[in-house]
Amino acid sequence: MSTIQSQSSPATLLWDHQDLIPLQKNLGEEDLVLLLTPAVVPLDQSPTNASDPFEPLGKALARTHPWIRHVPYSKERGITDIHVAFIKRARVVIFVLTGFSTEEGLFQLELAEVAREGARADGFPTLIQCPGYFVAELQAVAVLLTSERPTTEATPKTRNSPPPPTWPLLKWDYDRDLPETHALWEACLPSKFHLNRSTLGSLLKRDGYAMHYLVREPHKGESIGFCATFTTFTDSSGDRLIGSIAAIIVHKDFRGQGVGRFLHDEVVRKLKNIRGVGITQLGSTFPRLLYGLPVGETDLEWFEKLEWNMKESTLGNGRRVLDWLLRFADHPVPDLASAGLTFRPCQLKDYEKVVEMANKESQKKYRFGWYDQYAKTMDSCYMNDIASTNGQNTKKFGDKLLDVWRNKSQASKFRALICIAKRGTTQLKLTSTSNRVGQ
Repeated sequence: MSTIQSQSSPATLLWDHQDLIPLQKNLGEEDLVLLLTPAVVPLDQSPTNASDPFEPLGKALARTHPWIRHVPYSKERGITDIHVAFIKRARVVIFVLTGFSTEEGLFQLELAEVAREGARADGFPTLIQCPGYFVAELQAVAVLLTSERPTTEATPKTRNSPPPPTWPLLKWDYDRDLPETHALWEACLPSKFHLNRSTLGSLLKRDGYAMHYLVREPHKGESIGFCATFTTFTDSSGDRLIGSIAAIIVHKDFRGQGVGRFLHDEVVRKLKNIRGVGITQLGSTFPRLLYGLPVGETDLEWFEKLEWNMKESTLGNGRRVLDWLLRFADHPVPDLASAGLTFRPCQLKDYEKVVEMANKESQKKYRFGWYDQYAKTMDSCYMNDIASTNGQNTKKFGDKLLDVWRNKSQASKFRALICIAKRGTTQLKLTSTSNRVGQ
């Protein structure tokens, strides 16, 4: 485990997996930072010290960001509804624990897990340790949270070394940039990932949900790099978003010059600054441009150096996923009457059930945003494009959905087909493309 600690500071940064430090670089002017601290006996027992022992930490943080809310928690009351309300509003939650080996420390760990679930976060991306909670130690923690990390000095350049190239970041424009972007897409990706221009354009044009960026060669103005990003709601809360880096492509003649790294760092920073974005992922679910990093076509080490986890077997941390493509015209419709199933188009009375099911599945599947797409389709004139099934066996294996996106439907642009049916009902010949997902 790598640690960062200055020679004079008692505070140690154990890890910062999502590059959240310094805090202020990822905060908007009105973003809320919630400081949750335990109700403990002050270490300074002097009669003149009657304040909360963690008040100096809150005050020190407030010097760099005004919206700090300090809310203590106690063993007797735990995490209350008031805490949860603040947690849901906060952009950043700082949870303080005072020990691990004692019964009190174990209880604080349990409350930390409750707070993590309330924030719908996957673990604690940043961890800082200090020996105690005297004023000087808490102030050192605040300095560590709000200061740039020390970096290794670069190797001095020789007198004749050319300056590194600078790349202007341009906001992508559908009408102006689509032809060049389509040409760059086909030049950078193998033929199995090629799309015609209109299809690529329909996937990229998502007003209010898309932020795409372009890098042009400074002298000739040619398009040499492109990055597509999307945001989508994670669930029915209405304030939780997923940021998706859907694609980063660089022309082969300009690779190794920092174009891809520049695009990556800029879009990661911009996604983190969007209020409500709690998860940033590689690949996109809706619209389904690329679900992850194409296996065999991507330099995984490049992403690993940028602190993306690619080596675990869990979904979202390097596990392979498959996109199955089925041509319905090549297969007869199976008779599912023997399984006790009947299918029909969704109706208005199905709205709550369908949206609730999509919400639950979205949360189970790493919150990839299915809910948002189901809800928008159910609210549109294409509600009948979602088919529901029920029957005598539904209690046995739960309610199921068969989604059929027709060409006329706006939902067809999602490029995601989800078929859920009882195992063993039918066998279909499928082809697949393999992608690796990193989160």
